[in-house]
Amino acid sequence: MLTLLNRWRSQPGGASNAAAFIRVLESPKSAVTDKVLVLKAFNDWDVLVNTWFEVADALPAVEQLLDNNTFPEHSSAALLVSKVYFCLEQYERALEFALRGDFNVVPATRTGLGNDAEYVNKIIETAIDTYKTLSKQGSGIPQKLRDLIDRIVARNLDKREIWFVISLGFETTNLAMIDRAISAMPADLTIKNQTTLVETLNRVVNGAFDRSFRFQVIDTVIKTYLKCPSPDMSKICECYVLTDNAEAAADTITSLIAKSLSTRAYQIAFDLYETASQGFLDRVLKRFQQQDARDEKSMEKIHSILKGHETVKAYLDFFVRHNHTDSVLMEEIKENIRTASAHNALLISNGLMQYGTTCDDFLRNNLNWVSKATNWNKFNAVASLGLIHHGQESSAMKVLEPYLPKESVEGFGFKEGGAMLAYGLIHAKHGDATAMSTLAQWLKTAENEPVRHGACLGFGVAGLGSSSVSNYEKVREVLQRDEAVSGESAGIAMGLIMAGHLNQEVFNELKQYTVDTQHDKTQRGIRTGLACAAFGLQGDAEPYIKEAIGAKSNPMLRSTGICMLSMAYAGTGSPDVVRRLLEKVATDPNLDVKRYATIGIGFVLSKDPSTCLSYVAMLTEHFNGHVRYGAAMALGIACAGTGNMEAIALIEPMISDKEGFVRKGALLSLALIMCQQTDYTCPKVNGFRKQLLKKIGEKNEDSLVKFGAIIAQGLLDIGGQNAAVTMQNSDKQPDMGSMVGMMCFLHGWFWHSMHFFIALAAKPSCLVMMNENLKIPVLDYICHANSQKFAYPPRAESKKDKDVKKIETVVLSITGKKNASKKLIAEEKKRREAAASASSAAAAPSSSSTSGTAPAAEDEKMEVDQPGKSK
Repeated sequence: MLTLLNRWRSQPGGASNAAAFIRVLESPKSAVTDKVLVLKAFNDWDVLVNTWFEVADALPAVEQLLDNNTFPEHSSAALLVSKVYFCLEQYERALEFALRGDFNVVPATRTGLGNDAEYVNKIIETAIDTYKTLSKQGSGIPQKLRDLIDRIVARNLDKREIWFVISLGFETTNLAMIDRAISAMPADLTIKNQTTLVETLNRVVNGAFDRSFRFQVIDTVIKTYLKCPSPDMSKICECYVLTDNAEAAADTITSLIAKSLSTRAYQIAFDLYETASQGFLDRVLKRFQQQDARDEKSMEKIHSILKGHETVKAYLDFFVRHNHTDSVLMEEIKENIRTASAHNALLISNGLMQYGTTCDDFLRNNLNWVSKATNWNKFNAVASLGLIHHGQESSAMKVLEPYLPKESVEGFGFKEGGAMLAYGLIHAKHGDATAMSTLAQWLKTAENEPVRHGACLGFGVAGLGSSSVSNYEKVREVLQRDEAVSGESAGIAMGLIMAGHLNQEVFNELKQYTVDTQHDKTQRGIRTGLACAAFGLQGDAEPYIKEAIGAKSNPMLRSTGICMLSMAYAGTGSPDVVRRLLEKVATDPNLDVKRYATIGIGFVLSKDPSTCLSYVAMLTEHFNGHVRYGAAMALGIACAGTGNMEAIALIEPMISDKEGFVRKGALLSLALIMCQQTDYTCPKVNGFRKQLLKKIGEKNEDSLVKFGAIIAQGLLDIGGQNAAVTMQNSDKQPDMGSMVGMMCFLHGWFWHSMHFFIALAAKPSCLVMMNENLKIPVLDYICHANSQKFAYPPRAESKKDKDVKKIETVVLSITGKKNASKKLIAEEKKRREAAASASSAAAAPSSSSTSGTAPAAEDEKMEVDQPGKSK
């Protein structure tokens, strides 16, 4: 048989017409040794290239050999079947039989017509795709497929294709594979290896991965990355923030100072203040106290930076120097206000426009107008001072002294409550021990509900993200008073304090209170609070989310679960979470659930506006108004500050929606998108500004829409036209303050005072340069971009400057006849008087008259008499 096979293979033109040898495989009488020889011959690509279509007819016979336990060459039979299926382009079947044979991941050397590399590479590609699919589905992966993947990984590591293995580990969330690839790097890391490690960190930081997987990968990579000759310590500290490793971040700063790299340590401290939570920074400072400071001056500067003093001072200087708030525009809006809600909206809008500028001229110049505010409008008027004077921590008490309670509270305490909220807004996100103790004292001694309401909100916003159990318990005492208004603020404040640190005890406590209380306001406050507490927890919050969403008979708990789901996965772009939200939009009968589920898509896809557009586009035309409102706000959140023209085109038709609250949502969303945009970067912005003024001035427009238009004007010009609302921090990661502030801003649907919290998402549009002494040097900047990209919008014209057009007086026909008659009579009287004077002059000649006198008189007389003839 061997001789026949050799002659057949060596014939001119190569092997062909394999019918005789195929009969050997099919015949049960053929010797086993002959079948083995034929199988090995067909496994040669030089033979199979010309005969595979003939062998395909004999596949059943070859597969029977695989089922025969006594057949010695199962591997050869399986490989032959796999290769034939490869030729038939049935790659999954080819992989199935390749796993049953002795498949070699290294292709054989090419000889003649055959090319084993094509077959091997295709089987590897199919194996990897199958492995990815099974990993994503969570299905069991066959051991033979695992072994094949291990061999593929080993081959790539031998070739030093480390990034390929790491990418495969990311796509299959296989931590062991990533660890194996990083461990395979040489002890002396090359520049290519360092680049690979940085790319790995960027991939895990920016990708939509589970929280625990992300933390494990970061820990694995950093251990190796620290061995580099010059690692990027800023990137490492960014990872420490993500993994909540405050102690390691503190050690990194101290090590840099010990190496006399103080400027690099200052930069990392600035980055930490911008990106880390208040609780994280507190733990960093505590870590410093446990260490011996070698360079006290440098450590003092580090403390000042981490406490926010330097950043707040620089931003405050920027806002004050470059304030471009349009006072004429404010006056024009004020003149068009006729209702209490619009009055309230302008007070809030003024606070947003003057955020951080310390300019309260509008309030001072219109004291009589401001004094018309009553009850909660008075509360908001005083609270707006907190936005205007944000960052003026040292003079906060002096600014608010006229409004803070003295010996007793005046009236119902609206003014005092607003002052307490203002105090918290001045210290937003960085409440030090003095500020927190002051607010705690006010909270303890508050006697009126508006005062407790303001104290709770101020306490919460100042302690945002501190995760302080003692502060949480202080606010809980207010919640247990079972009051509607103060209970709402207490629920929100508890969530603000525990932002990003939700645990079982907090969830059980607030969930039970939601079930027990009879106050809708308190339930809604707890909903917003739990959503804030769940920020960024991803899979760690799933037990709480499922329990809340699973409450079929309680729509308030279901909407709470939806809000928690949106905040837990904010900025992750998880398609599975988006699917769950869309399912709730379609199936849940409650309007609040539908609205929050639609808005939640914007939170989850806040880093990917284009994907958000594809999901939400159809929902902008949904028959349910609450879904349309949610779609508008979702686009506003995902595209905030981008000037995205596609999003604007989707939202613009909603300005004419039949529902007032949808029109309001469209205006707010467009303001978020066009914030900090010029006519050069977004051609729609100037037209939108005119449209807002038109909406505010229309007498027949819904008051709700006017309220939204006035707030939208404040969002457009937030921070004196020097800030933008954005959902990411400087590291392009979801920002806690921005996400929490936006969730509280959405609570403005129920309570106007919550609109102030959008200022937490405002980031100044500036570049701050400092030297080693933390002073701002005098520098000249060269910018090659078009100056129109950064131009401030044109100021509104005052009415005094506008040209007043003369309007012709309408004259009736009968009035015209009377006037014409009177005119003729007057003219006749003048003619008679002129004629009389001329005749008297002619009768009395003068001795001094000249020859020219008479003709002159005659001429004069003729001029007088001439009209008489015509009469």
